[in-house]
Amino acid sequence: MSPLRIVEEARRKGIHMIAVTDHNACDNVVYAKRIGDRMGVKVLPGMELQTEEEVHLLAYFEALEVALSFREVVYQYLPDVKNNPDYFGDQVVVDEEENVVGFEEKLLLNSLSLSLDQCVQMVRDFGGLPIPAHVDRGSFGVIGQLGFIPDRLAFEAVEVSRATSLAEALKTWPELSQYTLLSFSDAHFPGDIGAVCTAFYMESPTFDEVVRCIRGEGERRVRIEYLVPLRSRES
Repeated sequence: MSPLRIVEEARRKGIHMIAVTDHNACDNVVYAKRIGDRMGVKVLPGMELQTEEEVHLLAYFEALEVALSFREVVYQYLPDVKNNPDYFGDQVVVDEEENVVGFEEKLLLNSLSLSLDQCVQMVRDFGGLPIPAHVDRGSFGVIGQLGFIPDRLAFEAVEVSRATSLAEALKTWPELSQYTLLSFSDAHFPGDIGAVCTAFYMESPTFDEVVRCIRGEGERRVRIEYLVPLRSRES
């Protein structure tokens, strides 16, 4: 899953825009964006935060520089626990030529010492878009962890994993109808890239247009597209 392999796989499958949202990190986005600019694939910078409640929250930003500044703040709230490469594997930063140019020493799998409310506010303070990830999952989804989606956080969209169809999600959790529903591949292996996509009908592949599309402004809209058969839903 090097930046080069990710962008190449996305282009091969006809995907025009992707987001790279590593767990509590975004160093590899730097190289993914450079490759995407060269290959004609729009790369949105982002991150997947793990809150102290063990909720996964996707954060998307307009500019790479903003995402990197956000990362510096987030890093302060990551527990000072060293990664054990023998158990978790190396946490590497890989450049455009697939050279390893750095290692992250802190264990990125831990939860931040920030609540969901604090993470959402921080993302918005940086001009970003916060979206709860895989809300249908029993682990790390906001419904599974909290039992509900807090209205006070005023989310405009939520993400459903590729293991659950849109119809099944709405049948199981009718309250999701108040949000724009998105679904992404959450790929951890190259072959999973594009397993499910969200088509954004918008004027151009930009962060601002994504936000306007989620809001349904004008004739903008979204549609989830399943490119491979659904897997059984995770518990």
